[in-house]
Amino acid sequence: MIVNRTEVPSIKQINSFNIVKAAGQVFPNGVPFYSINSNDGDFIKIEWMFVAGNWVQPSPLVAFAVNSMLSEGSQKYSSVQISEMIDFYGAFLSFNVDKDFAFVSLMCMGKYLAEVLEIVEEVIKNATFPEHELEVFRNKHKQQFLVEQTKVRNIARSEHAGLLFGTDHPYGYKVVDSDFDKLNRDSLVQFHRERYQSANCKIIASGKVDENVVKTIEQYFGVSFWNAQQTLSYPVCQPQTSPGKKVLIEKDDAVQSAVRIGKVLFNKHHSDYHGMQILNCILGGYFGSRLMAKIREEKGYTYGINSLFVTLKNEGYLAIVSELGTEVTVPAIEDIYAEIEKLRQEPVAEDELERVKNYILGDIVRMFDGPFAQAESFISLIENDLDYDHFDQMISTVKNITAGELQLLAQKYFDPASFTQVVVGKMK
Repeated sequence: MIVNRTEVPSIKQINSFNIVKAAGQVFPNGVPFYSINSNDGDFIKIEWMFVAGNWVQPSPLVAFAVNSMLSEGSQKYSSVQISEMIDFYGAFLSFNVDKDFAFVSLMCMGKYLAEVLEIVEEVIKNATFPEHELEVFRNKHKQQFLVEQTKVRNIARSEHAGLLFGTDHPYGYKVVDSDFDKLNRDSLVQFHRERYQSANCKIIASGKVDENVVKTIEQYFGVSFWNAQQTLSYPVCQPQTSPGKKVLIEKDDAVQSAVRIGKVLFNKHHSDYHGMQILNCILGGYFGSRLMAKIREEKGYTYGINSLFVTLKNEGYLAIVSELGTEVTVPAIEDIYAEIEKLRQEPVAEDELERVKNYILGDIVRMFDGPFAQAESFISLIENDLDYDHFDQMISTVKNITAGELQLLAQKYFDPASFTQVVVGKMK
């Protein structure tokens, strides 16, 4: 069929779509294993998930250092050997740690899975954190940190987190350069032994995950217990927020001012979560949002402005983020609050609401486009102890929420007096 390029494609309403669900089982050693099988190609992605983020670390940077240094040497291999062998098999091994969780991610061809998993097993179970590698880590990341802390956006981010949660809170602590000097091998070894254990691990595999792949993964990670087998504590922390507080950190040499405006909200378990996702999208959650239209398109104050509704395991928060010319910082902030107030005072027009609903539904479809995306969406559920009903509820809310209900949410949560504000740069 020849496509007629002169005709605009018809727009179709997304009424329903199939969400591919992960299959679950428990390995003999108690490790939960989840898989999404595509039956296509010969590529596999495996992710090991540990409750080993900032929330549970004994002192600053320990979670980051342990996760980053897993491949810097094991009982059997040096860091060079690990790197060379992973490259030899055309695999890719990556590491990530956030406020709550730590991940080890592997991408590899199915035909080399056994060979690669033998290396990954060493990395995850038997990392040794050599002293000379730790010294390199300290120096490298301390220098990177000092460079990053000269940038106004990074200063604003850490300062705002402290306002939202309190500087003693795991989500609000502001790293300082001396934290790198305090890292020691004993604390890394202890944290690794306690947190990177079979009793604290979930494994998620996606791609061509057939029966042989499952058996191979089980062979290396599902038969015996590994590392410390003990009940893990989970600290309880309450945010010490500063609603209404405004901070200006002046930088005489700044060309732009970094601005962050926001407040503590709630996580994905809250009854208003889905509605707030939609309200945030209208405010500044996509390129056609009100903040982009006003601050970028109409006023030309910035290249970009966003509002982020960030949800973590224990808390959630809203943050409006932008970098503005120093000469327009004050009027831009005034316009931001004006757009917030408009959502409180006026219901969203039906055509705008319909446009945002279609955008969000399309984004949900994208979240399930292929096995790797399906796996990422599933991980977002198990991070928050949710099931697939969460997505059904989101779709239902998007389709049915009214402009009046959104206005009530804005009136409930968007009181300007409750927002914290950080400006790093200049306010002329």
